[in-house]
Amino acid sequence: RALVRSRGLGDVYKRQVKHLYSHTGRPSIDPEVLLRMLLIGYLYGVTSERRLCEEVQMHIGYRWFVGLSLEDKVPDHSTFSKNRHERFLESGLFQELFDEIVRQCVSKGLLTGKHLTVDSTYIRADASFKSLEPIVVAMDSQEYIEILERENPVEERPWEPGDAYPHRGKKIRNETHRSKTDPDARLARKSLRAVTHLYHGATYVMENKSRIIVGTDVGRPDRKTDCEKALGQLRRIPWVFKMRPESVGADKGYSGGEFIDALIKEGMEPHIPILDNRSQNERGIYPREKFHFDKEENRLICPEGKELKYWGIHKRSRQYVYRARSKDCAMCLKKVECTRDRARSVSYHLCEESINEARRLNKTKAYRISQRMRKRIEELFGEAKELMGLRRAKFRRLKFIREQVLMTATAQNIKRMVKLLSGRGLLRQALAACQTAESFLSKIPFDLFAWIYRNTIRGRFDIQHCS
Repeated sequence: RALVRSRGLGDVYKRQVKHLYSHTGRPSIDPEVLLRMLLIGYLYGVTSERRLCEEVQMHIGYRWFVGLSLEDKVPDHSTFSKNRHERFLESGLFQELFDEIVRQCVSKGLLTGKHLTVDSTYIRADASFKSLEPIVVAMDSQEYIEILERENPVEERPWEPGDAYPHRGKKIRNETHRSKTDPDARLARKSLRAVTHLYHGATYVMENKSRIIVGTDVGRPDRKTDCEKALGQLRRIPWVFKMRPESVGADKGYSGGEFIDALIKEGMEPHIPILDNRSQNERGIYPREKFHFDKEENRLICPEGKELKYWGIHKRSRQYVYRARSKDCAMCLKKVECTRDRARSVSYHLCEESINEARRLNKTKAYRISQRMRKRIEELFGEAKELMGLRRAKFRRLKFIREQVLMTATAQNIKRMVKLLSGRGLLRQALAACQTAESFLSKIPFDLFAWIYRNTIRGRFDIQHCS
């Protein structure tokens, strides 16, 4: 609490929102009071702002932390919404507060930022399937009338609360439908066996040793967006916190070639398991290492001397594709050992060199340590969802959900910081006590020390008799 009162919130208030308030006229509510109340809500898992105001009203400790006396009036819950949609949204206050807590951790030597872990989780949106509606596409009036006549031969009344699910039997996708309640939410599911819901995606970047979160962001719940958000946060860390990451650990969802190539170009070692399907696809046939690459002609030569011409770049897999002619493969005596298709094709990823470098790093000791430490970020997600209300979004639209994620990460960092500093103080006291005891024992004669040992350890007298 002393750390937050001394620097965390006060400095942010002075830099970010003080210019938005006038020194004349009706006195407004101090934004620092609102920030302290919000921080209490995230620390203790109070997701409702109405309930938060009631808790601060009755709790003396909360009043002390917020800076309100017993006679002061607690702000109304509607004040949070007004400031959230106006002053707080324009100033980037929550991001600055998160950065200030991380800077305090750096200044106190709690983290170095050399070895990081990145991962993402799903936050269930505050919207339902019944809020989904087709995406409106720009078209002329005649096309629109024809589509209406074809899809709505009989006039139907609009859907009302209490009716059956309006999209039953229809195929709903993110490309065709949006939620009118929260247009930023996307349909997703955590696994093949999980239930599909509307979700947002939250990305964490964690320092392995201290478990302090050094970067966080929100976006759509898909792997491409997760990689973009993670890469943006990793590039932001050296500029904001003056730390240079050396390695980044992640799960197999981040094994895309572009993401790995970007990490290597930024000077970070990717400790990411690589999904290699070549061993299954090339089982029983010639591996691609047997094909010779002619750089001048941009072609491949098979073991039998036939040519595989450059076909192009596969849009989905992002690979260079080389294909042989069907006539050459049909006449080849080694076709059974080379391909199961009509003609042999060989592909290389656009970032093949970076992927090979990641495969090499996967055999090192540092990779194994990074993968063991990677499990710690799941503990942060579990803490945020079970104790701080991150399982479901409190707000709608990404610009407001970013506040929830940033404040949750800030509260978690404060808890880590207090724990690390208190543990460091206990260790310092223990070392001082050991040095005092060592200096005291060095002055005791050996005969007296032997007598104390015989009469205390063997149980003849208790320690009070020996004193």
